[in-house]
Amino acid sequence: MKYFPAAVFMTLCAATANAALITYDVDRTIGDGMVEGTITTDGTLGNGVSASIMQDWSLTLTVPDLVDPGIIFTATINPGNSNLIFGSTVINATETELSFDFDLAGNDYMLFSGGTTELFWCMETSAGGCNGPDSHEHIGVQGTASYSVPHTGEIVFATATVVPVPAAVWLFGSGLLGLAGIARRKR
Repeated sequence: MKYFPAAVFMTLCAATANAALITYDVDRTIGDGMVEGTITTDGTLGNGVSASIMQDWSLTLTVPDLVDPGIIFTATINPGNSNLIFGSTVINATETELSFDFDLAGNDYMLFSGGTTELFWCMETSAGGCNGPDSHEHIGVQGTASYSVPHTGEIVFATATVVPVPAAVWLFGSGLLGLAGIARRKR
């Protein structure tokens, strides 16, 4: 009987643990610019998900100057020094991928902007919203021209490297085993 409270506690912890977060890796080349890092979501899956799913991000943007490629702008952007702006709900999230549909109608875009040098990374549909009315992916420095790549259709821009069994499952299982052991001892 003395182990019963511990088993119940472990089971309740497993039931309430937030194991839904998914971290995706980003590794994009846009013209001569690059975006590398991670985006963590709240685990919401499906088409048309919005900025509210984005819980955390750490992205390093590297952008050579368009006039003098010898000058390289680099910044790591995160929730502490940047903004994430959505023009609409344009992201498709699965357990293994985040994708953006460039063929959607309307002013649909996703923009990460900030850092010490005000770098930005943006994806937009044909109605624009970031850097003009076109279906492009852009990277650049705010207030100047940017590198752009045209896209059509849905492209994957981030992937989850591993989908591990959440810790909550192991905790829940050990709690159930504890309860089963207590029930067996009582008989």
